[in-house]
Amino acid sequence: MNPYLALTRPGNVVLTAIAVIAGSFIAAGDNIVDFQFEIMIAAVSAMMLVGGGNALNDYNDRESDKENHPERPIPAGLVSAEDTLTFSRILLAGGLLLLLFGLANKLPFVVAFLGTITLISYENKLKALGLSGNIAVGFMSGAVFLYAGMVVNEPGPTLWMFGLAILATISREIIKDIQDLEGDTDRFTLPAKIGINYSLYLAGGILLVAFSLSYTAVSQFEGLASTAYWIGISLANVMMLLGIYNAKNENYFSGQRNIKQGMGIAMLTFIVVAAL
Repeated sequence: MNPYLALTRPGNVVLTAIAVIAGSFIAAGDNIVDFQFEIMIAAVSAMMLVGGGNALNDYNDRESDKENHPERPIPAGLVSAEDTLTFSRILLAGGLLLLLFGLANKLPFVVAFLGTITLISYENKLKALGLSGNIAVGFMSGAVFLYAGMVVNEPGPTLWMFGLAILATISREIIKDIQDLEGDTDRFTLPAKIGINYSLYLAGGILLVAFSLSYTAVSQFEGLASTAYWIGISLANVMMLLGIYNAKNENYFSGQRNIKQGMGIAMLTFIVVAAL
């Protein structure tokens, strides 16, 4: 794979585009066809911003990645740190400019701009401060759905996904910090501050809040849509509980992956329900 493409983490980039399209459909339903151009602009911009953010992450983590992720382009010697930083800046600036001049509705630009400021703050300071960094990542993940809702002028229906994504992502980020604890010598993460067990308790507690919030959304649906939502969101919650179980048994990679899979099931559930 081309090292510059690898810097963007193309899997995450594609998932972001899918999340924008899915969020737009959740918000607008069949009316999504009226916003094809806007959604295309928003999806491309989001891909650029996420790709730029991932490249910036690789630049800032270039020392710890020698231990945690030696296969990444910088520690593998496939691209220089300086070129990575330049590449990141081009993608971030390009993504924001595309929104600013490509859409008449400026609300998506406002969300994206706040997300970019949060991203830069995270990479430059918040990441090393533990829970505040996890919260920043959670906000950026959830903001994708709010952003998508604003693209189609209907942010209300995406508020549930916004909240659920924030909480689930915070939990997942805590587990990822446990996974990377030995290599994160330049960061004072939550597990380094309070220990692995207390961090797992907090991650589990945050997920329980997310579970409770997820079931309150059932009041928004009726009939078959309500039944489909109950089934889908329950499957998502079981998958995320499996993540906590695996993390508790020191299988941190599987744990954080299970939570991500649960988030995917939750998003799919909202899509199916919006179609009914």
